Amino acid sequence: MDKQELDELLDKFGIEDIFFDLVNSLSAVKGLSEIDSNASDETALVVNALNVLIDNQDMERCSFYLLNEDQYLVNVTGLSSDEHAAGKPLANYHPSKFKIGEGVIGLAAQTGELQFCNDCANDTRFQKGQQTEQCLFPRSLISVPVFADNKLLGILNISHPESNYFTDWHIRLLHIYKNMLGQLITNCRLFQKMDRQIANRTEKLEKALKNVEQLKDRYKNQAMIDDLTGLFNRRYFYIQAEMAIANTIRYGQVLCVLVIDIDFFKKLNDTYGHQCGDQVLIHVADMLNLQMRDSDILVRFGGEEFVVIFTNTTCKNGKIFAERIRETIEAAVYNYKDHQLKTTVSIGIYCLDQEHAKQSQKNLDEIIHRADLALYEAKATGRNKVTVFNSKLLEVK
Repeated sequence: MDKQELDELLDKFGIEDIFFDLVNSLSAVKGLSEIDSNASDETALVVNALNVLIDNQDMERCSFYLLNEDQYLVNVTGLSSDEHAAGKPLANYHPSKFKIGEGVIGLAAQTGELQFCNDCANDTRFQKGQQTEQCLFPRSLISVPVFADNKLLGILNISHPESNYFTDWHIRLLHIYKNMLGQLITNCRLFQKMDRQIANRTEKLEKALKNVEQLKDRYKNQAMIDDLTGLFNRRYFYIQAEMAIANTIRYGQVLCVLVIDIDFFKKLNDTYGHQCGDQVLIHVADMLNLQMRDSDILVRFGGEEFVVIFTNTTCKNGKIFAERIRETIEAAVYNYKDHQLKTTVSIGIYCLDQEHAKQSQKNLDEIIHRADLALYEAKATGRNKVTVFNSKLLEVK
């Protein structure tokens, strides 16, 4: 058998057409299987699926009608071979919608079966009013219901401007294709649902972590705040003092530690009661706060004792600062019930330069002890005064 006889035989039985149809169909199925269903946009997923049909089948137009919550079939996208070749969406496509049972598309949804229209111009099932553009008027139409888990998702619509265009081969392919498309859409929705759940749980987790951090900060702050005066407490002092000493070592800045004690506080409590003593502590704390710069550290160290770290200064300026505090408190009058009360404070100062800071950075208690020695000297020599630490105070008497 020569080549001419073979060609005649192939033409007679249409084997060559069958072969190419088979190759194109397999290519379409392969292309659909390669679409990533983990897409954030369901419409984009459907457009990709329609692109595969246009790429591998001689179909003029494809569209997809999604079944919405109101039980309407709403066109979400459309694609023609011309616009597909140009890499653009269907320019003249007008979104439309059908009721279930309305037209060929609605009938496919109602029956759950593929609807095949060979001559739309003369088919009573075809709703001509839905197509206003003459250039888009189809002559051949296939409407394929797309299901997943026995639930109707929508209708895949294939059309061509020629009558009697589609064959049994197209129908067989679309039966396979619509099952794969249904699974793609279902998987896409599952991924989207998972993404929403993950995002929702992540948001809740982040919110919970934020609440935990806020509670942590709140309790941390509460642990460092004196309930009565609202000042920071001893615990806060040790943390901040380490940082201040580190800065002194690094930058050579002198700092002054002031220990302030209210004179005759026990007598005040014994005479007027602890409630009065508490009010005096609050007033003294408020006045001390007014004297502080942002860089200074003020804490209630315990009982009637307050500690101040006066940073980036000299010992001379530290003493001037302490005198201003002493004078302010001495001049203040406290009204408690029917009594007008006055009080004074004694202040001990220890000045720390870079050299002494290196020696004392691991012994904050020693720094407080030296300021306390100066405070005891102030009290021993008459109270209501400021005394600066000197090495003689370390001598055993």
